[in-house]
Amino acid sequence: MSAILTGVAVTVLYAAAVMGIHRWNVRRLRRRGNFAALLRLDWDALLDGLLPVADRAAIDPSVPATLPDGTPTPLILRTPVDGAHRGRRALLMSIVAGGADGDVAAFAREVGFTGGEAAWLATLALVGAQPLAALERLEASRPTSAQEIYLREHLRLTRTTTALNLETRAFATKRRIGQALARFGDTPCLYFVRALASSMVGLNRQAIDDLARAVYFSEQHSFYVRAVLDTPFIAEARPALVYQCKLAPASRSSVAPPR
Repeated sequence: MSAILTGVAVTVLYAAAVMGIHRWNVRRLRRRGNFAALLRLDWDALLDGLLPVADRAAIDPSVPATLPDGTPTPLILRTPVDGAHRGRRALLMSIVAGGADGDVAAFAREVGFTGGEAAWLATLALVGAQPLAALERLEASRPTSAQEIYLREHLRLTRTTTALNLETRAFATKRRIGQALARFGDTPCLYFVRALASSMVGLNRQAIDDLARAVYFSEQHSFYVRAVLDTPFIAEARPALVYQCKLAPASRSSVAPPR
C-alpha cells in the first residue's frame, strides 16, 4: 500500500514540476515578446460598414485625432460624411469613447441605423464599461459576421482567461478562428485576435505571422502597422516586416504574408 501511495506522490510531484516548468517558460516567452499592442481593439473593423464613406483617404479636420483617453480615433470616424450622417457619426464617436448610455439601440434607430445595426451598436456600447455583458450578448446567438467573432474572442481572451484555463482558452480560440477564416476568408481582425491568443501562451513566432497577415490583408491599415511598430520584439525577430511597415504611410508597398 505504501509503495502505491509513494508512486502516486511521485507522479503528482513530477506532473506539478513539469507544469511549473512549462508555465515558467510561457511567462518568459510572454515577457520577451511583450505583445501589449495586441490587446488593443480594432474599432475600425467593428464599425466597418456603419458609415457611408466617399473618400477613405480624406480626413475631416473637425474630428479630433485622439479620443479622450489618448488613443487614436478610428479612421472611419475621421473621414468626411455629409450632414445627413453626422448624427450617426456622433453616436459612433460616443460609443467608441465609452460615453454612450441610455437606450443605445433606440437612439441608433432614430438616426437611421437598421434594426440589426442598432442591436450591434447596443453590444458595442457595453464593451468599455460592461465587457462581460457584451460578451454575454455575443454568446447568446450564433455569430453572423467576422466582426462578431473577433469581438467575442477578444473579450474571452482578455476578460475570462485565468491561470487555470490559459492554454485551453488560447488554443480553443485559435481553433475557432481557423474555422472562422475558412468561413469568412482572410479577415484582418481575425488574424489579429489569433495573434493575441498565440502571444498569451508564448507562441511568439506564430503571433508575428498572424500580425503580418493582418497587415497584408488590411492593405497596411494604420491600426495593424502601428501594432507592429509598437512591439520592439518584432524588430529583432522579423526586421523586414518592421521596415516595410515604416514605409507604409509613404508608399503602399506590399507586405508579403508568411507562408
